[in-house]
Amino acid sequence: MTLPAQYINTSYNFRTLNYLGSKLRLLDFIEEQMCRITPANAGVCDLFAGSGCVSYRLSSRFPVVSCDIQYYSKVICDALLLKPQLTKEDVASFLAKIEKSFSNSLLPKSFEPLITLEEKAIQVKNLEILASIIENGSIEVFRMNHKDSILTTYQEHVIRNLANAGISMQKSLLGRYYGGVYFSYKQAVVLDIILSTIQDSLLDNNKSIFLAALLSTASDIVDTVGKHFAQPIKVRDSKGSIKTLVYNKAIKDKTIDALELYKTWLWKYFSLPRNNLKHQSMQGDYLSCLSNLSEDIRTVYADPPYTRDHYSRFYHVLETIALGDTPKISTIVKNGQIIISNGLYRVDRHQSPFCIKSLAPNAFDELFHAVATSNRSLILSYSPYDETKKTHPRVVTMNQLLTWAKEHFYHVEVISAGHFTHNKLNSKIHHLHSSDEAEVLIVCSN
Repeated sequence: MTLPAQYINTSYNFRTLNYLGSKLRLLDFIEEQMCRITPANAGVCDLFAGSGCVSYRLSSRFPVVSCDIQYYSKVICDALLLKPQLTKEDVASFLAKIEKSFSNSLLPKSFEPLITLEEKAIQVKNLEILASIIENGSIEVFRMNHKDSILTTYQEHVIRNLANAGISMQKSLLGRYYGGVYFSYKQAVVLDIILSTIQDSLLDNNKSIFLAALLSTASDIVDTVGKHFAQPIKVRDSKGSIKTLVYNKAIKDKTIDALELYKTWLWKYFSLPRNNLKHQSMQGDYLSCLSNLSEDIRTVYADPPYTRDHYSRFYHVLETIALGDTPKISTIVKNGQIIISNGLYRVDRHQSPFCIKSLAPNAFDELFHAVATSNRSLILSYSPYDETKKTHPRVVTMNQLLTWAKEHFYHVEVISAGHFTHNKLNSKIHHLHSSDEAEVLIVCSN
């Protein structure tokens, strides 16, 4: 079996997700500094690995240990770093299993009332129904609070269908939780069937590239402004009128063929170049990872979050897909009432100390201390901001970081990447002013 040429990637640059503050365009810069300070034949650690693009690029030259508190990141890094024990025929066989799963599954038929309603609303540009689907479309939320809407009859019909078909919560996870809100109902059902096929037919050591491809698919089809999961589209303007954006995004995102896109992503992951260096991925917090590094890991690259926005908020749906569990949805108190979180967040969503002003100083001190006392070097990414302008403020300033770093390291230097602007994953109208010097590396050694 010959792999189609369009799936073959000969470089170590690879975008896995639409990721906030992605370092994809900074990889040359990061690799250059890593090569400059890392001893020959030594390994490196990517401490806040996220989408895995830095880990993967560095894996072309160094043995890499990737680490992140989020499980979805471990899945992606496993898929990028470890050689899969698979052949092209194995991948083709798995895709055939998915096709068979579709023909045997009762899930599409069970969701048919909502699938048909949504597809017709897109065809005839019915903004009222499309808006209601985004605002009230989650079956799990409806089950929790029974809020009436123009969807109520359809949701009750689907719930009965699922019960009559004996389809468990886990097998209909994405359709029940996120159908209509983040994905079309049809897309969510497709994701559910693929996820179930992965869970039921693959051994753990072979799941990573199949799950990673599903995460990349979900990231590409999500129907939000910015391709993240921080919150659904705000469907109404300040006057209560439905935005035309609701329809424009539905046409662009909710009509993507999720199964075909998944196939493309799976072949891309399978065809990635990988080498025989000893790579590893860990799930855990930064201190746990640092305490478990082997002696041959001599340089740590760290890109912790710097604003009050917890990254888990942007990728919680990906975490649920990777875990394959049925999480409790968090609630908030608003105007004295307990309501379900607008983003449908997991109750156990990670809250990083680096994003909390009162906790960040200690977190950075612990990071510097742990690296320095292990006699390793540290490369810390930082995106400066102009405090005199309307920019998104950092929890800590550059001067604070340099002061703390110098308490632990003899040599601390700041190296600029020059003019560079990050992808903010947001509507351009909401972009705050960006510094011309959008990224620097703080290089620390003893």
